[in-house]
Amino acid sequence: MPGKTIVILGGGVGGIVAANRLRQLLDREHRVVLVDRTIWHSFAPSYTWLMLGWRKAERLNRDIRSLQRKNIDVIIGEITNIDLAQRRVNLDGEQTLLYDYLVVSLGVDYSAEGIPGLGLAWTYYSLDGAEGLRECLPGFRKGRLAILISAVPYKCPAAPYEGALLLDYYFRKQGIRNEVEIQIYTPEPQPMPVAGAEVGEQMMEILAGREVWFSPDAQVKSVDNEKKVITFQDGTEGKYDLLIATPIHKSPQVVKNAGLTKGEWIAVDRETLATTFEGVYAIGDVTAIPLANGLMLPKAGVFAHGQAEVVAREIAIRINGGTTGWAFGGEGT
Repeated sequence: MPGKTIVILGGGVGGIVAANRLRQLLDREHRVVLVDRTIWHSFAPSYTWLMLGWRKAERLNRDIRSLQRKNIDVIIGEITNIDLAQRRVNLDGEQTLLYDYLVVSLGVDYSAEGIPGLGLAWTYYSLDGAEGLRECLPGFRKGRLAILISAVPYKCPAAPYEGALLLDYYFRKQGIRNEVEIQIYTPEPQPMPVAGAEVGEQMMEILAGREVWFSPDAQVKSVDNEKKVITFQDGTEGKYDLLIATPIHKSPQVVKNAGLTKGEWIAVDRETLATTFEGVYAIGDVTAIPLANGLMLPKAGVFAHGQAEVVAREIAIRINGGTTGWAFGGEGT
């Protein structure tokens, strides 16, 4: 059998796990290629700690080119086109990659589209944003800090609540918690609805116990950064002195242009993560997997990791032969 080429798009959690596992499962005659626009993999779950000065950025970043020591080809470049008919990926600089199997793990793009003023809010959903907050927070000594969930879905349903509770701890350690009001606004009916009503009630009890105030069913319409006012779709308003927001999450445009998406996200087989295109799989935040409760599987690294393990084994079986694969079950902790 001639050697096969597996191209993995995206050097996040899913892409790195898929590349490592495929390299372990396949003989060296088969090529594993990881493509990303930057050399850096950044560990986003620690951005809340970076925000508070408990971590430094250099501790959260790793150079993905180190994977080349494992015989994984790493290509740094901007993806300009995914040609599913010709089974090729085009990069800037007119570079072309032909593939036998493709794993799309490109995550989400952040936006403030459709919500005037949102783009000026602080956020710890990016490395730059978390570093900016690290510089900003020591000067915030009094007033209302609002945490705004701007739209669903968003990565890591627990992150806004984790951030709020860490900020509560931070200001208590500073001895100024009684001077700082913390308020969460979300369009959802409860915290983390995907986890069920019982978990939502427990989280509301935790928030109340720390005097973190919670406003559900609050869909933002606009943000006035001069007056420091959030206007919601029902006409109500929320004032703030410091605003931290989740960005709007969207599929990368190159994924949409390729015709991979159904609506905003890529639909996949819920067990194998296969798309409707032969030899093409999608994992992680760029996918949409419906759950039995009518909601979607959360966008989180733990699920991307599990999906990558499944896809790597699925591709290895198709190349090596055999029938014993894994089915993605949606578990995550």
